[in-house]
This record gives sequence, C-alpha cells and structure tokens, in this order.
Amino acid sequence: MNNEVLNNAELQRILVACLDYWNTEPVAPAERFVCYKWVLRRYQARFGGTFHQSRLAELERLGVLAKHGESSRGGDKKYYRIIDPVGLAERLTCSSFTAEA
Repeated sequence: MNNEVLNNAELQRILVACLDYWNTEPVAPAERFVCYKWVLRRYQARFGGTFHQSRLAELERLGVLAKHGESSRGGDKKYYRIIDPVGLAERLTCSSFTAEA
C-alpha cells in the first residue's frame, strides 16, 4: 500500500469503512464491490462526519481500489472493488492507525 495512504488518517478511515462494508456482502469475494453511498453510511456510523466521493477516486489512483464496470445510469454512482482486501486489512492493522482516532 502506498505511503500516502498509510500517512493519511482520513484515507485509512475510508478504507476501514470500505472493508467493513465489503465484509458484509453475501457473495463470493471476487464479486464484491463498494460505492460511495454504501461506504459513507459505514463511515458515518463508525467515525461520524463525511468525506467527499472524490476520495474513492483518489484511492483508485493510489492503487488500493479499482473501478468496477461502468457507472450507473447518469454516471452518479461509481463502483469499486478492493484490489487486495486481505492485504489491505493486514496493512491497516499493522499501521499506526487506530480506527477510533
């Protein structure tokens, strides 16, 4: 994982919310994906506050998320898959990040 992610508490919180949602999906891991609206709900419940949806595109640019298929009608909902969910969970656990910070 990119050091930019490891040194940015907000990006780490967003990734925790992504993983939190991803882990609840009742389909095979290869078929799971997330979108801003779903991740935002987890983020708000766990950390309070919000984040801008462009942060998911930033995580895609940093190589943590990958765009999944086409956007929904009107292009207002973009879907992402987590590239390495197991590795991501391990890196977040091993970093100095504390989920309640």
